[in-house]
Amino acid sequence: MQSFILNKEKAVNSLLYVVNKLEKADKHKTFKILYFADQKHLVKYGRPIIGDSYVKMDFGPVPSFVKSIIDGEIKDLEDVVANYGKYNVKGLKEADLEFLSESDLECLDESVSENKDLNFEQLTRKSHDFAYNKANWTIDYIDIAMSLKPKKEMLNYINQQMINERIEFA
Repeated sequence: MQSFILNKEKAVNSLLYVVNKLEKADKHKTFKILYFADQKHLVKYGRPIIGDSYVKMDFGPVPSFVKSIIDGEIKDLEDVVANYGKYNVKGLKEADLEFLSESDLECLDESVSENKDLNFEQLTRKSHDFAYNKANWTIDYIDIAMSLKPKKEMLNYINQQMINERIEFA
């Protein structure tokens, strides 16, 4: 299975962007909005926004690095978000938009708009897509794209982007 390389700056700032856009952000909704934004960006532009590893959890895909930030498991990133209540999360600062491209913001905004009013069950159902159902644990980016049924040329392009990224950062 090939994947993209995590972009930590985009992950942190995408997380902040989403939780600050929501009136009341909870972990589940935040994870799903990021998933759908990455999925949308992948199919439109051939790469995800953050490149996090999405894992199959009971209630849908979860971005593992972002979850670690929210759970306070990364010492250098303890000042990003705060948890309140059992499931809610709040941004402790504004997103640095210098790390997010115009297309990143476009897909994040679309995902927030499309998913902010969905309840827990609706988001869970929506995120249990082709990629989620096919995965055992880590969700493959090609499968994430295939959930939206892109043209074969786009799937080939995404695959080549993953290969190129691995070569560039090797």
